[in-house]
Amino acid sequence: MPNTLETISVSNFNEFLEQIECFQGERDASWYRGCVDITYKLIPSLFRHAQKRTIEDLSILESQIAIRFVQRSQPFLNRTLQNDWDKLFLMQHYGVPTRLLDWSENPFVAAYFALSGSGQKLKDAALWMCDPIAWNRSALQHISFSGGVLDESSDQLRTYALGTPIAQMPKQPIMVYGTYNSPRIVAQRGGFALFGHSVDEMEKVYKLDSFSKGSLRRIIIPKDKIIEIRESLFRKGFTESVVFPDLDGLSKEMKRVFGF
Repeated sequence: MPNTLETISVSNFNEFLEQIECFQGERDASWYRGCVDITYKLIPSLFRHAQKRTIEDLSILESQIAIRFVQRSQPFLNRTLQNDWDKLFLMQHYGVPTRLLDWSENPFVAAYFALSGSGQKLKDAALWMCDPIAWNRSALQHISFSGGVLDESSDQLRTYALGTPIAQMPKQPIMVYGTYNSPRIVAQRGGFALFGHSVDEMEKVYKLDSFSKGSLRRIIIPKDKIIEIRESLFRKGFTESVVFPDLDGLSKEMKRVFGF
């Protein structure tokens, strides 16, 4: 039977925090992703190409992008890329389209991104919450997987690697730890959903593919409450320079504090 995606709307920071506490209290691990617009789907940047839609075309595109990145990035790197996973996570870090979708172990980091909209056209925002352990056990139930979050050393990742033939790649996205290759990813406690040969968004996968009930949930922040809840978040110390621990983050924070 298809799952129903549980969605909760909040009107203040306390309600927001209560929903996070409730989710965390029910499970051993929890990951979060913030979206400034509730219509944004849980799909990676590679799958958002304007013309290429089939996984076959996207697989070819991924190979072309990876080859070009390796060719052109060498003058800018101060180290040698260790393997295909190192390559993939570095590409993701610099905004190159990949099959990875960013998540965070820190709900306040994800909240920052959900609440970062600006201007007169604010949209209802969303904070997605996922149990990465329950998700992986559902995604890999065909091999009776009973482990937790995966990493580069996990055997289950081999068939998701760059260059894997489409027919051999598992269907469902899985939750993985990446290489902490920058201060930003350390500060943001980053994790990733790694997609396989299905181009379906995670919320669709959850609804239709017999995933563990409650392993994916969504909080909606109405547009008229965003500024109020964002100010509460800032007062708790989760500001731009915390999420982006570099000069760019400090500059963003100073511009806001001084009214620019």
